[in-house]
Amino acid sequence: MPLQTLCLTDTILDMPKHVRISLANKCQILFGAAVVIILTAALAVVWFRMNALVRQEQKENARNLANAWLSDMIQLGGALLTFDEMSKQENHDQGLTLTLIRKDEFDLASSNDSFVNEAIRNFETLAERTEHAKPIVNDRNEHYYRYARAIRHSDLYRIRGGAEAGFDAALTSKIINNPLEMVLLIRLRSDLAQKQLLLNRVYIILAGLFACLLAIGVFYYITKRIILSPVRVLRDTAEQVAAGDLNIRSDINTGDEFERLSVVFNQMLENLKSNEDQLRGINKSLDLKLGELAETNVALFEANKLKGEFLANVSHELRTPLNSIVGFAELLNETLTDYADEKTDKRRRFLANIIQSSRLLLDLINDLLDLAKIEAGRMDIRVGKMSLADTGEGLINLIRPQADKKQITLTLRIPSSIPLIETDAGKFQQIIFNFLSNAVKFTPSEGSITLSATPFSPDPDHEPSHVRVSVADTGPGIPKDYQKKIFEKFTQLDSTHTREHSGTGLGLTISMELANLLHSELELESEVGKGSTFSLLIPIAFAGEIPETIPSVLPAGETEA
Repeated sequence: MPLQTLCLTDTILDMPKHVRISLANKCQILFGAAVVIILTAALAVVWFRMNALVRQEQKENARNLANAWLSDMIQLGGALLTFDEMSKQENHDQGLTLTLIRKDEFDLASSNDSFVNEAIRNFETLAERTEHAKPIVNDRNEHYYRYARAIRHSDLYRIRGGAEAGFDAALTSKIINNPLEMVLLIRLRSDLAQKQLLLNRVYIILAGLFACLLAIGVFYYITKRIILSPVRVLRDTAEQVAAGDLNIRSDINTGDEFERLSVVFNQMLENLKSNEDQLRGINKSLDLKLGELAETNVALFEANKLKGEFLANVSHELRTPLNSIVGFAELLNETLTDYADEKTDKRRRFLANIIQSSRLLLDLINDLLDLAKIEAGRMDIRVGKMSLADTGEGLINLIRPQADKKQITLTLRIPSSIPLIETDAGKFQQIIFNFLSNAVKFTPSEGSITLSATPFSPDPDHEPSHVRVSVADTGPGIPKDYQKKIFEKFTQLDSTHTREHSGTGLGLTISMELANLLHSELELESEVGKGSTFSLLIPIAFAGEIPETIPSVLPAGETEA
C-alpha cells in the first residue's frame, strides 16, 4: 500500500507530512501483533497443560501398576527383577521393566543410578513421600518414564498376602516406626506418549495458525471497511480541498464519530468557502482603492514636484530683492552715523529693524530652499579632506559676535591629534553652525558654550573610526518629551523662553537630513535646567560612495548663498 498522509490539517495547509507507514498498515500490524500475542498466550497454556497431562498419565499408569503388584492383583513372574538381575541385564529395550531393590542394596544402587539415589534420599528424608517419577532420554534418544515406589514396613503385610490396604500416604507413620524396606522401580517405554505429545503440539500449532489467519482476516475486513474506508474518503476530500476545490463535500454515513467528523469537516468547508467569497469581494474593493491610491500618489508626486519648483522659483525671486533691501538698509544705516539728532536715532532704529527682519526672512527662504532640495534628492555632496581644528576655530569666530552681545563664553576643545576627516565641509559647517546658533540663541547671558571633538569607535576592539563633534551649552535644557519632536519640521518648544527667540523650526530638520547625507548620526543629551549637548557622529572616512555632481534646483543664473 502506498505511503499516505492522513493529517487533515497539514493537508489543508498544503504542508504534507511524510510518514514511513500508513494508517492502514499500522492498524493491520498492530491488530495482527495483538492477535498473535493473545493467541500465543492462550495456546501456551494449552501447550504446557497438555505436556503436564501426558506426564500425569504416565505417572498414573506406573502408580496403578505398582499398586496392583503391592495388592497381589497381578503376578509378574520373571518380569520382576532384583537389583543384581537388573545390573546384569544387557538389554534394556523392553517396554516394561520392574526392579525390586532391597534395603541392603540401597547404597550400591544409589552409587550406580542418580535417579535411584534421588528417590531413596527423598523417601528416607520425608516419611510422607511414597513415590518419585521422572521422564528420561537415553543416549539413543529413546524416551522412558521411570517411577520409584517406596515400600515401607507397613507395606510388607500386603505383599505377603494379608488384608489389602489402600494406597494412601496418611497410612504411613514416621520413619522410625515405619522404615523404608524396599524400593520398587518401574521403567515404562514412553514412545507412544511422545507421539501423542507431538501430535497434540502439531494440532495446537495448526489451530493457532488457523485462528491467527482467521482473526487477521476478520480484523483486516473490519479495519478496511469500517475504519479505513471513512478515513480514505476524508483524505481524498482533503486532497481535493488542498488542490483548490472548495465545492466538494464529504459523504460518510456510518452513524458514528466518522460521520460526525464528516459533518464538521463539511461545516469547515462551508466557512472556508464563505470566507473566500468575502475575501474576493474585499480584494476587489481593495483593487479599486489601490487604483485610486495610485492615481492619488501620482497627483501627489506631481504636486510635490510643483511645490519644489515653486519653492525654488519663489526663493530665487525673493532672495534677490531681500538681498537688495538688506544691502541698501545697511548702506543707509552707515550714512547716518555722522548725524546725532533725535530723528536720525529714530531712523537708525527703524533701519535696524528692517535689517533684522530682512535677515530673518532671508534665513527662512534659505531653509525652505535647502529643505526642498533635500526632499527632491538634489542636494550636492562635495567630499574632501577637512581639518576639524581649523573648521571649529572658524565656526567659533563666526558665531563670536552674537555670543559677545550676550556675554557668553565660547570654548573650543578639538585636539590637534584628530586626523583629517573625509566629508562635505560645507554641509558639516552648516550642521555645527546650526548647533552653535541655537546654543547662543537659548543660552542666557553670561552662560557658556563648548565646541569639542572626540574620536571613538563603535567597536571597542578596533581603532577609532568616527569623531563625535559636540556643542554643549548651559541653556534651559529640553524636556524628554520634546527631544524627538524638535527634529520635526516647523517644531519649536512651546514655552515662554523659546517664544522670545525667532526661528523657522527647520534648522534641526535640515541638520538631520544633512547628517544622513554624510552617513552620520545626530545625538541629543539634555536635562531641564542643566543645558543641552547636540552631537554629530561623523566617520573619519566617508562611508558611502562619493556621488556625482547633481545639477542644482536653482534657476539659471542664480548661485547658492
